[in-house]
Amino acid sequence: MQFKLVDYEQTTILIHQILSIHNELSFIEERDYLVSALLIQLYNSYWHHFDLSDDESSRIDYVKEWIRANISNTLTVAEIAEKVHLNPDYLTRLFKHCTGMSTLKYLNHIKIEVATLLLIRTEMSIKEIAYNSYFNDPKVFMRRFKSEMGLSPSEYRKSYNLIHLNNPHVDPQIPIPKRIADSIDYIPENGSIPE
Repeated sequence: MQFKLVDYEQTTILIHQILSIHNELSFIEERDYLVSALLIQLYNSYWHHFDLSDDESSRIDYVKEWIRANISNTLTVAEIAEKVHLNPDYLTRLFKHCTGMSTLKYLNHIKIEVATLLLIRTEMSIKEIAYNSYFNDPKVFMRRFKSEMGLSPSEYRKSYNLIHLNNPHVDPQIPIPKRIADSIDYIPENGSIPE
C-alpha cells in the first residue's frame, strides 16, 4: 500500500540518525529506540492518510506550493490566507488538520529545511545560513532551529559529517537562493575553480 508521509522531513532525520550510529555494542539501544520512533512515525502517517478528503488535501497542497514559491518574501499567515482566498483562522485549522502543524509552523519548517540543506552542503557560517534561509535574525533562526530539530545548527552539521551523502541533489524541491544553488552545483571544467 502507498501513502504520503505526513512529516517527511522528520522521517528523513530519523533515518539519517539511524545510519549515523556507530556499530559498537553500546549504541544498539539507541539504534533500537530510533527504529521504534521511525516505525511509529510511519504508522501515524499511514493512518493520517485516511483522515483527509481529496478537496481539503488538494487545497492544502496548493497552499504549500504557494508558500514554497514565495518563501523568499516576508510572509505572514494573514497574507497567505488572503492570497489563497481563505480566512486566516480557517486556513490555520485546515492546515493543522491536514498537515499536523499550523500555517506559521509550516512556514518556519520550510525555512528550516533550507537551513538544513545549507548546513549539510556548504561551509557557510551559521549567520550566513540564517540570512540565506530567509530568517531576518540569526538568534531567532538558532532558537527555531533548535526547537524544531532538537539540535543546534552546529550540532546538526556535525552529525551529518558521519554520513556519506551519495546523492548530489539531496532534495531539489527545497528553494535555496539561486546564487547559492549555482555555486553548490557548479562543476569546474578541467579542475579550475571560480574565484
